[in-house]
Amino acid sequence: MPALRKIVVTAAVLASTVITAYPSSAQPLTSSSAPSSAHAPLGTGSWHAYWEADWKGADTTFSGNTGDCHYVGNNWNDHIRSARADGANTKVELWDNFDCTGGSITIDGSGYHSIGDWVSAYRVTS
Repeated sequence: MPALRKIVVTAAVLASTVITAYPSSAQPLTSSSAPSSAHAPLGTGSWHAYWEADWKGADTTFSGNTGDCHYVGNNWNDHIRSARADGANTKVELWDNFDCTGGSITIDGSGYHSIGDWVSAYRVTS
């Protein structure tokens, strides 16, 4: 009877085991059998960053493909005080950390006229 009990307990433990597989990338998976011409090209977008509030002071233009995370660089990290996206349909997420994690805001053509000293990365979303 003790051997049977061990088997039942082991089976119960194994039956409750859950295997979780995490993706190695946040990017969507694509079929390798589809021809490369079947994939739509990535959209791009750009935005302007300003050193001072109210879209004043030194400025620069950042751009990127939709969905890609970009570090703003050492010169602009934590120095962006206002920003606006280029174009009426462009939306850009501004992130607290260099790898597009932490807190964020989304800017569009109307922009943000006053941003604290925290922007480190961006991602064009549309």
